[in-house]
Amino acid sequence: MKKLLLYYFSIIFICLTGKLSAQTYQLTGNPVNITGWDLVSNASVSGDFIQLTQDIGNQFGVVKLSTPINLKYCDKWKVEFDFRIDGNGTTQFGRGDGFTFWYLSNPPTGFTSGGGLGIPANANGLMVGFDIFNNSTEGQMSKIHVLYGTNNLPVGNNNIEYNTTAGSTYHTADLNPTQPFVGANYKHVIVNGEMDPVNTNIWHIKIQLDGVLLVDQAFTASGGAVGMTTGYFGFSAATGGASARHSIKNAKIYIDKVPILTNTVTPFVCVNPATGNGTVDLTSFQNQFVTNPANYVFTYLGPGGNSNYQPYQLSIHNGHDQCYSDCKRSIIYTL
Repeated sequence: MKKLLLYYFSIIFICLTGKLSAQTYQLTGNPVNITGWDLVSNASVSGDFIQLTQDIGNQFGVVKLSTPINLKYCDKWKVEFDFRIDGNGTTQFGRGDGFTFWYLSNPPTGFTSGGGLGIPANANGLMVGFDIFNNSTEGQMSKIHVLYGTNNLPVGNNNIEYNTTAGSTYHTADLNPTQPFVGANYKHVIVNGEMDPVNTNIWHIKIQLDGVLLVDQAFTASGGAVGMTTGYFGFSAATGGASARHSIKNAKIYIDKVPILTNTVTPFVCVNPATGNGTVDLTSFQNQFVTNPANYVFTYLGPGGNSNYQPYQLSIHNGHDQCYSDCKRSIIYTL
């Protein structure tokens, strides 16, 4: 979260510390507390987990936050959840199809094909799919697909398995030999997202499955994800000719978000009429930026980005003599 100090004197940079409690959204409890969440179509609460689909064909289920989140002011977010994919696979095709965790500007509202993992056509945002059915060979697999863009391919039932947009996608090898997705036990997933400090359309994504790091790279937004700031976190799953029961529990979403109070602070800078110089203590404005300044670390950068700028004062040298005690300089910061 960069705060730019207008005029050429200095730059203010504010970053979160561990003392700031992240905003948290969760699906926990027994039965699961879904306050603030929407269940769509076949999704339902079953004890301590959300069942997205039953073990039958042509099912579709979604659980998503009721209100969108604005990540414009967020450097980092983290999602943890447990999933289980089980069932008998009630058709000749075996088990299918998988589920997706996502952050979308246009979340699914109705049935999508099983091959689409519950993601609708032209969905915009970040999609992390856990795919158990190979639509090319009609065989079983366990692959993670990542897309940071638009799910707009006309092939493969809008399955992100086929999307290879350069810089915006990644597909793991088949994990069946080492970490199969299907089984009686829940598997733990951690997804970390961190915004690039220079380009807000780039997120560095890390994905761990049962403690094993499987994805660790930068993704550049493409299509409708470019410039996207508002979206819904959620999970979806679908079945088609093949079937499986897809379940989610212990979902927690952590958002590092700064509660901005004002975009502009305009201090008085009193200029000495004899020298034309004046100073203002920048630290005195901390409580105007945020409610609890003690929860943040304020770093003051001087001209040229010098992070060792001392003291924390805005200095005016050879200023406008005619201003004298009424000179103003605006501290304006952008995020």
